[in-house]
Amino acid sequence: MKYIKYLILIPVAIIMHGCESNDQVTDSVCIPQPVNKKVLLEFFTNSGCIPCIAAHNYLDGITANTCTTINDTSIIVISYHSKYPYILDSLYRANAAQNDGRGNYYSVTSTPKGLIDGITMGIGFSATVWSAQIDVEFKTTRYINITLSNVFNTTTDSGTVTANIELAAALPATDNVVHVIITENDIPYVTAPNGIKLPSDVMRYMVTGTTGEDISVGTNNTVVKNYGLAPNWKSEDCYITVFIQSKSTKQVFGVERIKVN
Repeated sequence: MKYIKYLILIPVAIIMHGCESNDQVTDSVCIPQPVNKKVLLEFFTNSGCIPCIAAHNYLDGITANTCTTINDTSIIVISYHSKYPYILDSLYRANAAQNDGRGNYYSVTSTPKGLIDGITMGIGFSATVWSAQIDVEFKTTRYINITLSNVFNTTTDSGTVTANIELAAALPATDNVVHVIITENDIPYVTAPNGIKLPSDVMRYMVTGTTGEDISVGTNNTVVKNYGLAPNWKSEDCYITVFIQSKSTKQVFGVERIKVN
C-alpha cells in the first residue's frame, strides 16, 4: 500500500512545483488574477550582455505562465537587440536601423533595460521590481481595446493584418501613433557570447517604421497593413504586435498581438 500511495503523491507535487514562481512547493496552485488590460513589456537586450541572462530567464517564465506576475498571459513582450555592449550582436545587426531607432526613442544606452507600457522599469534588471511594476500597470486605466485578424499566404510568405481599435476611455494625449511590429520566437543563436541560444519575442521588422504612423483615435478605427517575412524567418514562430503610443509622453494606451501562421 505504501508503494501505491507514493505513486499518487509524487505527480501532484510535481504539478504544484511547476506553478510556483519561487520554485517552492506549497499547498495551493497559482491561479492568475483577473486584470484590467493587456500590457506591453519592451525589453532591450544584447547577446554580449551577461546581466541580461537573468532578464531572459524571467521573460521565459512569463512565456511559460509560471505566475511570475499576477497574470503572465496578459503580458506582450517585444525584445529589441541593442548595440550595447557587443556591437557584433547578429540580431542587432540584422535590423540595426530600427533597433537603434527604438533605443534612441527611449534613450537606451545600456542593457538590460525594460519598459512597461512605455514607462521605464529602472536601471538594469530586478525580478521583484519588474513584477511589482507590471502588477500595478495591470490595474491602471484601459484606454483602448484592439482586436486583430490576419490573412497569411504560405506560398509568398506575406500577409495582411487588420486591427480594429476601439476607444474605451478618453486618451490623455493626442499625438498618437500606431505601431505594427513583427517578432519571432526561438531564433537559433548558437554563437551568442552570453549563452542565450534561442531568444524569443525578437523584433524583426517594424512595419509602420521606427516612429510608427500617426493616428487620430476616434470611437472606432481600422488599420490594415500588408507585410512580408524574410526567407530565414520561420512563419510558425512569428507574431504581429499592434499598439498605440503617444509620441511625446511615450505612454502605451493599448496592445494586442496575433500569430502570423
